[in-house]
Amino acid sequence: MSKLINSIKSFRRHGTKIILTLSLVVSFILPAYAQENLWKELNDKTTTLLQEKRYADAIKSGEDALKIAKETFPPGHISIAASMNLLGILYRTYTMYDEAEPLFNQALDIYRETNGTDHPTVAYVLQELAEMFLLQDNYAKAEPLYKQSLGIYENVSGQDNPGIVNILNRLGEIYQHQEKYADAILFYKRALAIEVEIFGNDHPDVASSMNNLATLYYHNGENTKAESLYKQALEIYENEYGADHPLVATILENMAVFYEGTGKKEAAKQLHDRAKKIYSNYRK
Repeated sequence: MSKLINSIKSFRRHGTKIILTLSLVVSFILPAYAQENLWKELNDKTTTLLQEKRYADAIKSGEDALKIAKETFPPGHISIAASMNLLGILYRTYTMYDEAEPLFNQALDIYRETNGTDHPTVAYVLQELAEMFLLQDNYAKAEPLYKQSLGIYENVSGQDNPGIVNILNRLGEIYQHQEKYADAILFYKRALAIEVEIFGNDHPDVASSMNNLATLYYHNGENTKAESLYKQALEIYENEYGADHPLVATILENMAVFYEGTGKKEAAKQLHDRAKKIYSNYRK
């Protein structure tokens, strides 16, 4: 009986300490958990505001999210990288390039250290950084970043991965601006082939790519290929939007330039007049 009494007394003495210790542990865990939830809410809110093109509100939310991330997670945590990349994208939309660039680079360092150099997260940030340089017409910096990103995606998901279409088009755009038409054609052709595989032959996105590729063929002196693609793109747009839609007029104008440049003056005039009429009617 005395042993039982002594055990009860001991629990009363030491049990109180145990309960206090557990209370302290819980008091530290709950705020950290709440902080993580707060970061996630802010990050999700920032993403939504970006999608809604409410950029000023998104920047404020993104700055708050990054601040909470740095307070909540250990240095080099991927959640910090995620907030850095998102805020970098937002700064880029406001042409705040000096603020955006270090955030992209820091996010890259974290993702490379955590996930490895060939991870899709690295490719994603490389692509966003390249986009920033492209917006500044800095092709010398944009091109290698796009190529690094492309290489990672190809290694991970294959050469026909739908996720690389935008990169292929961007590289084509860079070479087109530099008048390296043969190089540009290679990338635009790859992008078009993937889009046809995804959407089929009659999708408006396919028509847009055909239009771009036709213009490159024209500049590269491949006129038969150019004319064929212009006609295919025009037919798709007319079937999708009707004969009097502004997108139809866009292709008509490109075709008019093509026919003018290849000596078909009358055909060029007819297409130009038709495009002009569409634009005029659309503005009424």
